[in-house]
Order: sequence, then structure tokens, then C-alpha cells
Amino acid sequence: MAGTKVKVSGFEMQFSEGVEMNDFYQELESISRNQDIIVGAYSTRVYTRIVDGLAVGLILTFKDDRKKLATEQDGSGKLKVNRIELKENQTSTEASLFCFNPSTKCGVFTHYAGAASVSVYTSIFGQAHKNVKDRLVDQRVNEYSRSRSRGDIKRIKHRAQSEFSGSFSFKYIYQEKDLSQILDNLKSLSEVEVITELGIPEEPVFRHLGAVTKKTTQTISFLDQFKSIENLKGHLSNFIHDAFSQKNKKYALRLIGSSLSGQRAQYWIGENIEEYGFFDYDDYIDELPDDVWDSYLECTALANLSNVLKGKSETFGHLKSVESWDKYQSVADLSPEPDLTVTKSRSLKSNDDFKGDSLPPLQIEMCL
Repeated sequence: MAGTKVKVSGFEMQFSEGVEMNDFYQELESISRNQDIIVGAYSTRVYTRIVDGLAVGLILTFKDDRKKLATEQDGSGKLKVNRIELKENQTSTEASLFCFNPSTKCGVFTHYAGAASVSVYTSIFGQAHKNVKDRLVDQRVNEYSRSRSRGDIKRIKHRAQSEFSGSFSFKYIYQEKDLSQILDNLKSLSEVEVITELGIPEEPVFRHLGAVTKKTTQTISFLDQFKSIENLKGHLSNFIHDAFSQKNKKYALRLIGSSLSGQRAQYWIGENIEEYGFFDYDDYIDELPDDVWDSYLECTALANLSNVLKGKSETFGHLKSVESWDKYQSVADLSPEPDLTVTKSRSLKSNDDFKGDSLPPLQIEMCL
């Protein structure tokens, strides 16, 4: 049975006009460690620091669950229920790591079920951005109000807000992928989903499963439940050519199957979330700090993550000194700087680790 995968994805941020990185990072640093931040139903805590020109950090997600379930097989072969109860002073916790280039506002982050998601990052980073923007607008209003009458205040506020137009965004880095690039990442294929105004082209390898969610959405499975990619390339090329050859028609196509690492995978022709590898959950947990969370700067998982960003300057940009973005001096800057240049393990896996491996086929998920 496959274990939990901790994915490493890319992200990019956008700021409002006039909001600079030095103010944003200073605000992010000021809300870190000092207090928990409530995001939806979860309580979170943020740690962050500048190391080697990188902004690196840790987001802890706390849950109120007091018990966990575990299963073991007893002597008669039956599955035995175990309830694991946390101690009174313990809190169920998930940990997410991130690092980004302050000059380009692009970086990578870890995510998995229960840990910080894109919405959590958007909420936390967005709050830091909002605090900065609100402060800058208030400063500008005060400047313009000194020589104006009270009756002008509404117009003054509108003018100040217009100088900081736009909003904050935190989103995945997407990459355009054509059919050949997608197939290079898949080991076998189980389904093809097509959204189109046209009928589904005739292709003997496929069979229809009927409409799904919309009249224009149809899912096609293969006559043999799992097909290796090498045997399907020709059929898929013909299928896509026939489906998309008509002009002025809406279409989209999704491929569903198993990745080279044996995980369930899905890709759309066109934009796809760019991923930069993954950890097996057990390895990831072992490579987090051993003692206190403050020691996250020295953990192997963060070293692995930072090396992804350092090795892909074409995507994340070249790292520059803090002077290039006028970072304010903070107390954290006075602490010794940890070494993130050496990866101590190969726990961060990529598709190259699985090419040629014999893997079991994807198991279809069932919903009850």
C-alpha cells in the first residue's frame, strides 16, 4: 500500500503596486513565532528567516484531535483496533516548509493532506501583505490630509488607495505541457476524460463510460484496464488530433493513470501544476528537527528543499544579497547563519528515480 507523499510544488506571489519585499518580509517576520494565527478551522504558527539570500520558513498546523486510530493484526488474523491518545500537553501537528527568492517572489513549498495548503499560505502571507498595504495607505492619507479640509477626506482616501492598486496573490507555478511531456511522466494510463462540444472520436482501444457532471464531459476507459504508455502513444495522438481538429470548438483533455513512482496522477493537455519531486512521509518526518521547532533551519528536509530552488535559477531567478531589496535589519539577522548548501540524503525523489522500475498498476479509487 502506498504511503503518504509530501509533494514539492512551485509558487509565485504578486503584490499590490507600491508594496515592496522589504516591508512584506518585515511584516511576515513580525507575525512569526510570537502568536498562533487562526486560518479557517486550524491554528498555525509561522517561523521564517533569511539564509543565503533565500527566505526560508516553517508553518506548523495544529489540530484539536486528541486521538488517532491504528490497526494491527491479532493472532487469529483479525484486524485489531488501536486508539492512540495524545498526552494532555501534546497537540496534533503537521509541518510545512517553504523557501522563496525575495527578488522574484517565486519559491517552493511542501504540502500534503492535513498540512498547510495553498489557501493557508494565501491567508498567512496575504495578512502580512494587507497589514503593509493598510499602513502605507494610512501614511499617504495623513500626508495628503495636512493641508486639506475635512470635506476632502473621502477623495483623499480614494487617491491614496489608487496609488496602491492591485491585490496579493499566492498561486501554483504552472507549466505548459504537451502530450509527449505528459506521457514521459506516466507509466500507465487508465482513463481519458474529454470535455468538448463535439462527439468523442472513434478509437477502437477506448470505450465510453458515459457523461460525467456535464453533457459535454465524457470519460473513456481502456478495454484492458491498464495500458502501458508505449502501447498507447499512437492511439492517443490520433485521438487528440481528431478531437481537437475542429475550429472554434471548446475542448479540454485530461489523462488519468499512474506516475513513474506509482502514485495516482492526472494531467491536462496545456497548463499543469509544476512539481519538483516529493518525499515519502516517513522520510520527511525523520528529516524534520529532532528536538525543538526553532531548529528547523538545520534540518535535512529544508536543505533538500532549498537545493531545488538554488538549482533552477531559470524558474526562480538568481539569488541576490539582501541589500538588493533593502531588507531591514532584524534581531534574527544577528544569529549565526546555518548551512543549507549540503543535502544530507536523497530522500527528495523525482521521476528519474523510478524510470525503468517495475511498479504495480494504479488502483482505481472507490467512493462510498
